[in-house]
Amino acid sequence: MQHTGLPTRPEFRLTQVDPDDREALRAWAVPSRTSFLEAAPTEESLDDRLREVRGHRLTAVHDTVAGEDRVVATLRTFDSELTVPGAGPVDVDAVSTATVLPTHRRRGLLSRMLTADLERARAAGHALAVLIAAEAPIYGRFGFGAATRATSLVVDHARVAFRPDAPAATGSLEFVPAGRTEELAAVHDAARRQRPGGLLRDAAWWEAAGRRGEGRWLGTRGHVVLHRDDDGIPDGYAAYDVTDESVGRVPNGTVHLRDLTATTPSAYRALWEFLASIDLVRVTRAADRPVDELLPHLLLDPRAVQTGPVDDFVWLRVLDVPGALAARRYLGCGTLVLRVEDPLGLAGATVRLHVAAQRCGADGWVCPEVTTTDAEPDVVLPVAELGSLLLGGTSAVALQRAGRIQATPAAAHALATLMATPEQPWCPTWF
Repeated sequence: MQHTGLPTRPEFRLTQVDPDDREALRAWAVPSRTSFLEAAPTEESLDDRLREVRGHRLTAVHDTVAGEDRVVATLRTFDSELTVPGAGPVDVDAVSTATVLPTHRRRGLLSRMLTADLERARAAGHALAVLIAAEAPIYGRFGFGAATRATSLVVDHARVAFRPDAPAATGSLEFVPAGRTEELAAVHDAARRQRPGGLLRDAAWWEAAGRRGEGRWLGTRGHVVLHRDDDGIPDGYAAYDVTDESVGRVPNGTVHLRDLTATTPSAYRALWEFLASIDLVRVTRAADRPVDELLPHLLLDPRAVQTGPVDDFVWLRVLDVPGALAARRYLGCGTLVLRVEDPLGLAGATVRLHVAAQRCGADGWVCPEVTTTDAEPDVVLPVAELGSLLLGGTSAVALQRAGRIQATPAAAHALATLMATPEQPWCPTWF
């Protein structure tokens, strides 16, 4: 392990853990699993972790406890890609496994690890960092804002009937054997580029998905169905587990949908039609679905789909204000001066965002002009609020009314119009 150049108090050491060092990874994994209420790593789970974190940046904080060197805080980061509106994927710093043992909280350990990584990511040229927040109050103070949201679904199969004007379910379906994930990966990669918030799933992610069993992507009763279009090209899949809660001879099975991805409405309808027709099953339950799920709009009875609470999912941190605003495209037109305030001093800036109709592309998205300026701002906002706005999932009008950004109602409306997207941003990928 190599020591970082970070300043530390004498009683703590910060190190970078070699992801290929099994024993160092074990010491790193114990406190991270403890913080997430998991059991100590088994040899099998350690093997899985070795595969999953290869090439990632693992930070550990050490303390001497009862004469022994122990890891008391952890952080994992890696390079990934996030789809931004109108422009496809951009490079991001993905932050995960940020943990501090309960015995070492409120000593600034998370602040030191995370701030150092954000500084490193900015120096490396990243305009954005992303994470999934285990606890919402923590990450706003580091400049992260909730950028995507998800909900859960319960679908009553007995009430599922598709409208006659719904896209036809053409093509074919087939079960995919365990471990054959190449075509699934290709479908997901195409789909994640279509909607803001989509995150890269690398080879290690799919290799792990192919190892089915307790606690994995799919359990021991899991299945994957692949959809092909009329030309035989894969364009959708559904991964699910089944449970049977039948009493006596009355069927009462449940499909637990783990992942459903489709690149066309036809494939999407075909997959849901298949799920709703599985014998001995009454309902499908699905977590982490988009808040603007298409399925209710395809049904004669949209109440066949009941939605659960809406939760934040991906949190976004802007590291370079001009770079982040220039990375995406816009559907509206207008000019605003934004002053972004950053309590960590990483990305504060005043910029002029100019979106002109004559720069509109064939698909309707407009490429912006973003320049720094000394002009008086139309909108003043914290960097966390810019993170919430950037993918189009949060309304600037709502933030202005809540007192979280400073702007006139007209300026807030203009910013909301610029940032709006046809679909809500969505990410189905845990990291």
